Amino acid sequence: MILRNIFFYAFFFSLCSMVFFVSRIGFAKQIKYEHAYVKTSSGIEIPVEVADTSRKRSLGLGKRTELKKDWGMLFVFENSKKHRFWMKDMQFDLDIIWLDNYRIVHILRNVQPAISGEKPTIMEPPKPANFVLEIASGRASELGLKQGDFLKYYFQN
Repeated sequence: MILRNIFFYAFFFSLCSMVFFVSRIGFAKQIKYEHAYVKTSSGIEIPVEVADTSRKRSLGLGKRTELKKDWGMLFVFENSKKHRFWMKDMQFDLDIIWLDNYRIVHILRNVQPAISGEKPTIMEPPKPANFVLEIASGRASELGLKQGDFLKYYFQN
C-alpha cells in the first residue's frame, strides 16, 4: 500500500512538472503584442510591437530568429529611470535607442547578441528614459537618428 502511494505521488509530481515546463516553453509564442508606429522627425514611420508589461519586456525580441523588415519593438515603462538591457537569448544584432518621453537620450548601435555560454553584457543609458526602441542593426544610421532627436508614437486601439 505504501509503495503504491509513493508511486502515485511520484507520477503526479512528474506530470505536474512536465505540464509546467512545457507551458513555459510555449510562452514566447503565446504573448500577443499590441502594435504602434514610431515616427521620425523626417516623417518615416516604423511599425513596432509594444512591450508594455513586465512579461513582454522580459522576453522582448529574445528567442526569435529575425526581426520583420523595417520593424522594431517599443518598450514602454511606467517610470523614467536608467532601464538596463541585455541581449540574452538574442539571435541578431540591434540598435537600441533610449527615449525620455519623445527625446532620444542615448543610442547604442550594432549591439551584438551574447555569446552562447557567456554572461550577457548589461547596457545602461547615461540618462533616465521611459521608452526604449529596438530596431535592426544599422537602421538608426539609415534613418539619421541621433541623440536629442524627437520621435512621435501612434498607438493602435
